[in-house]
Amino acid sequence: MRRSVQYTQNGDIDQLHIVEANAPSVGPGEVRVAVRYAGLNPVDLAVVGGAFGEATGPKGNGADYSGVVDSVGDDVTDFSPGDLVFGGRPFRSQTTHLLIRDPADRLDKIPRGLGTEVAGGLYIAGRTAVAGIRALAITSGETVLVTGASGGVGIIAAQLALNLGARVIGTASQANHAALRNLGIEPIAYGDGLEARLREAAPEGIAAAFSTQDEAEVARLLSLDIPARRINSIGAGPQVADTYGVNIAGEAVAERGDLAWLAKAIAYGHVHVPVAGVFALEEVQSAYRFLKGSHPVGKVLLRVDADPLTVDQREFLSS
Repeated sequence: MRRSVQYTQNGDIDQLHIVEANAPSVGPGEVRVAVRYAGLNPVDLAVVGGAFGEATGPKGNGADYSGVVDSVGDDVTDFSPGDLVFGGRPFRSQTTHLLIRDPADRLDKIPRGLGTEVAGGLYIAGRTAVAGIRALAITSGETVLVTGASGGVGIIAAQLALNLGARVIGTASQANHAALRNLGIEPIAYGDGLEARLREAAPEGIAAAFSTQDEAEVARLLSLDIPARRINSIGAGPQVADTYGVNIAGEAVAERGDLAWLAKAIAYGHVHVPVAGVFALEEVQSAYRFLKGSHPVGKVLLRVDADPLTVDQREFLSS
C-alpha cells in the first residue's frame, strides 16, 4: 500500500492528512521511486491555502523528494532498481511510492558523497537559489545582501554568492546568527533599525541583493541605493518586476542541470545544507508547524518511518 499526504479543501496545516491506496504500477518509460525523504517548503502552505487555485478534489502535497528506484518500465535505460535518486514532483512528493512519468526531465541520480536526507530537500530551494544568484551576475569583491539567509533558500543562495568571491551579509533572527557565521556569512538582525545596521555594515554600499521577503522589503532595498537590476526577489510576487524593475528569477526559470550541479557542489563540500528537523510522514502537521513557527536553519524533512523527534523539536511543539 502507498501512504500519501493529501488535502481535500483549501485551508491551513490542519487540512493535511494521510490516505492509503494501492501503490502505482509502472508503465513503459516510467520509473517508480520508493521515497525516503520529502522536503517541506513555505510555498507548500501557500498552495494548500489556495494561492495557486482552489482545491476541487483530493490533492497531493509537496515537491522535493529523494529515494531509491524500486521498479522501472520498458524502454527505461538510464535508471535501474536500486539507484539512489532525487528530484521534484510538484503537488505529490509526500508519499511512500512516487511514479515518475518523465524521468529524463524530473529525476537525477544522487552523487557519491551526498546522502538521501539532504538530497530530499533540494528541489525547490536549490533551484530557486541557483536561478536567483545567476540573475544577479555577482562578481568577486562585491558586497551582496541575502535576506532570510538562514532559511532553506537563503542559506544556499548566500553560500553560492560566497563561492563567487562576494562578501555576503545575511539578515536572520538572532538565534541563527552563529550558524551563519560558521558558514562565512555576516549576520544582521531583523527588526527596527535594520536599514541603519545595513548602512553601517556596508558603508561602501551593497552591490546586489537576494530578497526572500515581501514587497516592502524590495522598496527598502531600493532605498539603500541598490540598483533595481541587481535585486532578485523571490517572495514579493511577480508584480514587483513591473513596479520596481527588479528581477524575479526563481525555481520556474531554473535550468535542467541546475539541481545536479548543486548536488555535486554539496557532495564536494562547497555548499552546506543543514537539516533542522526530520519528522515521520504521519507527523506532517507537526513538521509544518515547526517550519512555520520556529524559523529553523536549513531544511525540514519528512521521512517514511522517521526517527523520533529530537528533544528540541518536542519542546518547541509543546510550548
